[in-house]
Amino acid sequence: MISILSTQKIKILATLAAGLALLIYISISYSNSQHRKKIDKMISQGALTVDVRTPEEFSSGHVNGAINIPLAEIEKKLSLFGDKNKPIVVYCRTGNRSSRAKKILESRGYTNVENGGGLDDMPK
Repeated sequence: MISILSTQKIKILATLAAGLALLIYISISYSNSQHRKKIDKMISQGALTVDVRTPEEFSSGHVNGAINIPLAEIEKKLSLFGDKNKPIVVYCRTGNRSSRAKKILESRGYTNVENGGGLDDMPK
């Protein structure tokens, strides 16, 4: 009887864990979808789109209309970003450098900066 109860408890716990994993996956997918829509809307409404990869990476392909300001040069080229309230979308290869670029810009007073993630995440 003990082994039957233990087996039943394990099945219940496994079912609950699977359900929780599914809810987390749906939540993350929805959040990512909403973020993508926000990025798409910002770009379509004229946000400054900045590729923070190296010039070599930029020349191998980039989002139409994007400018290239490598992460290492952002603080030296703040004047290129213009109005501190203007929408800005930064992106890189994976989202790591653009995350750092967003933090730099926000620390310098830019108020409407979004991390677009990696090049593959950006609108085509």
